[in-house]
Amino acid sequence: MTEIAAEILRELHRFHRQQSDLKYRLESGPRQVAASQKAAKLAEQHLGELQDTWKKMRLQSEEQQSQLRYRESEVQKLQEKLNGAKTNTEFGVFKNQIAAAKQANAVLEDEILEKLERLDQLQGQIQAAEALVVQRQQELADTRERVEQKRPLLERELTRVAEGLREMERTLPADFKSDYQRLVRAHGPDSLAPVEGETCGNCNTLLSPQVMNLLFLSRAVFCKSCGSVLYLPEDRLPS
Repeated sequence: MTEIAAEILRELHRFHRQQSDLKYRLESGPRQVAASQKAAKLAEQHLGELQDTWKKMRLQSEEQQSQLRYRESEVQKLQEKLNGAKTNTEFGVFKNQIAAAKQANAVLEDEILEKLERLDQLQGQIQAAEALVVQRQQELADTRERVEQKRPLLERELTRVAEGLREMERTLPADFKSDYQRLVRAHGPDSLAPVEGETCGNCNTLLSPQVMNLLFLSRAVFCKSCGSVLYLPEDRLPS
């Protein structure tokens, strides 16, 4: 069975976890920008929808006001005919027509007033939406700037960690390296696991006394449950 120091495995695990974290942070930058872009686009779409609704309702209101003015002119004509009625029958007809027209106009006036109130409400919503668009656009700019500022630092740190990892891997015994590389390709940083108490730090499987003895003898041991390379933490290394 291959002999390998726990210190080496512990350092390997540290490098793998650092590498995984740095890669995640680098990859999360574009995702953060994309999320900010989506939020800004949604805010712009919402503003556009409100503005379209306001324009359509404003046009409807103007058409109704024009219709009301026309109807009021018709009422005025009927009033003139009423004033000039020569018989009671004519008088009654014109009076009924005027009453019906005024009632219809009253309904139309209510509709116009309702639309004007709704237009005022929409105007307030549009102002709030415009402010939100400005806010989302600023957040997008800030996110882009933050991501671009961090990216070179993260890339340099990732290069440093990758170089350290390669140097550490060169010290691995040849008969162990192939199994190690296979595990790393499959599981990344979870290919190694510290012993916590007497269990595997990845899957919590209880380790047998025989496995613990092999670890104290600096032997390469794989967890029988998850396959991780096991190593003793620094405070449990044999003196």
